[in-house]
Amino acid sequence: MKAILPKPNRLIKRGPLVELLPRGSMSVLLLGLLVLGTALGVVYTKYLNRNLHSELQQLQATRDQLHVEWTQLLLEQGTLGSDVRVEKVARETLGMITAPSNQIVVIKP
Repeated sequence: MKAILPKPNRLIKRGPLVELLPRGSMSVLLLGLLVLGTALGVVYTKYLNRNLHSELQQLQATRDQLHVEWTQLLLEQGTLGSDVRVEKVARETLGMITAPSNQIVVIKP
């Protein structure tokens, strides 16, 4: 009894690259390209990470500088707005004086 074997299909055309490579090495080439692409992706991600980290450090330095300036401005505001300084400026610059107690009138609601 003869076994019926399928005839090879001669209509399938292979590209020039497939004909040059031995069977099975196409998958090795594909895996190699995938590994290379992954490696390039890792390098690019590291590059972006370093740039973002550098930018973060610059922004944190700016934040710290602004915090110091804000603290100094609050201290200056407290000094300029103190009652003693306001009274001194009122006396020296505006020529104001404290009213005698007999001229002060207290109004109760």
